Amino acid sequence: MRKLIASLTVAASLAATFAISGVSMAASGSPVQNTCGKYIASGTKSGRVVNLTATAYAPTAKDNYPYGPVDYYGRPLAAGDVAVDPRVIPLGTCLWVTGYKSANLPVGGFYALADDTGGAIKGARIDIFINRSESQVNAFGIQHVRVTILGK
Repeated sequence: MRKLIASLTVAASLAATFAISGVSMAASGSPVQNTCGKYIASGTKSGRVVNLTATAYAPTAKDNYPYGPVDYYGRPLAAGDVAVDPRVIPLGTCLWVTGYKSANLPVGGFYALADDTGGAIKGARIDIFINRSESQVNAFGIQHVRVTILGK
């Protein structure tokens, strides 16, 4: 019971962080919650650190052609989804992302799931899904971020 209460408390805290920053929290049972839950619940933010170039993508047809706004596995995109080069970061890996400046992402960092790929995402790059309009997402631009690889 204590474990459940602790998990719910962490989830509520994470939801509040996303809400404060204007980003909707991925629904309970989302791939980020299911896969990275043990890291979120324990507050783990340590692992191998890599510095990557980051861009962002929106749920638009242009950013998700030809499949639409779904991840590599065909699941609907959600807050915390990121596209990676699987040769650098394996698909299914949980990440802690920091170092960006965006009003559309949580202040201080966020847990992410490497569950998408992209034609332009090659090498030391990451593409962050932001569920906002194309103009809001484009404002992210190109940034350098610090990514901690937590594990699977």
